[in-house]
Amino acid sequence: MKERRIENTQSRTADMTCGCRAASWLEKRPAFKSGDWVAPLLLPRKIQVLFKVPPFRRMLTKVFGPEGVYEWVIARTKYFDDVFERALADGCVQVLIIGAGFDSRAIRFKTEDRGVTVFELDAPTTQEVKLQQYKARGIASPPNVRFVAINFEKESVNEKLVKNGFRRGTKTLVVAEGVLQYLKPEAALATLGTINELTGTGSWLVFDYAHASVLRGEGDAYGERRMAQGVRKLGESWQFGLDEREIKPLLLKYSFRLKDLKGPRALEELYFKGQDGKLLGRINGTQSIVFAERTSKTAPQRRSIRKTSRPANPVKTSKRGAVTVRGRK
Repeated sequence: MKERRIENTQSRTADMTCGCRAASWLEKRPAFKSGDWVAPLLLPRKIQVLFKVPPFRRMLTKVFGPEGVYEWVIARTKYFDDVFERALADGCVQVLIIGAGFDSRAIRFKTEDRGVTVFELDAPTTQEVKLQQYKARGIASPPNVRFVAINFEKESVNEKLVKNGFRRGTKTLVVAEGVLQYLKPEAALATLGTINELTGTGSWLVFDYAHASVLRGEGDAYGERRMAQGVRKLGESWQFGLDEREIKPLLLKYSFRLKDLKGPRALEELYFKGQDGKLLGRINGTQSIVFAERTSKTAPQRRSIRKTSRPANPVKTSKRGAVTVRGRK
């Protein structure tokens, strides 16, 4: 079987997201500033210098992707940061970051001081680049972080995690940022099944997903056409999407209950609304965020996700098992 690009080349969407986070950290506009101070350090030295020049930085944010992508990454980063911090305060003793990319929350939220073990799961290529950048920039990786490199095509996620000290059935925060939309439907559902098997009662799950309407090509969301073209051009096309009415049944099937659902408009109101009530930024309208909590009992099996979640022309990305990751952070 021919290996997917993500298994032998670092994720391009991971690079793009890191660039957005870096630009956001350097922002002077409060609504656009997020807290990832590590992201700028991971950029090449020349780019770091250029990013400190406001006109150049603003120009780059316009070319990072389709309309509203910069604002989407900022809002998603802020939301996931908030859930991460709240989960630690709520007593989660493990964090599992699926497809970690250049995620820096283990460092930024001082997880070592809180007695939390963080498992960063990713393909070897992207993970190796991240660790090389940490070393080159003098960023110390906390000893409580387990970097679990995995070939998603050939290896078992459960086995890999347990071998690295993951405790099944423990209260855990699971972060899947920029993951599910890149999977084939069967692999996305298998990923949720794996999370069900690994986590204990009271665990938290936060993920983002693509709207099924985008995969159907309806073309009426802000920035939709360029977003679909952009991820396809990167070779990391979306293959899994959901309609909002499918969220609750899907979560219940895997023993989770919905705590919060934020679409683009709700995120704009939360993060980009000025004191005068005017919106300061518009978010790309193709994705939403789900926050859920693990229930104590396994729910009965529900109907499967409708086949409309599958795009008409899926591109690349396959998986024979519990989890697979394509483009991301």
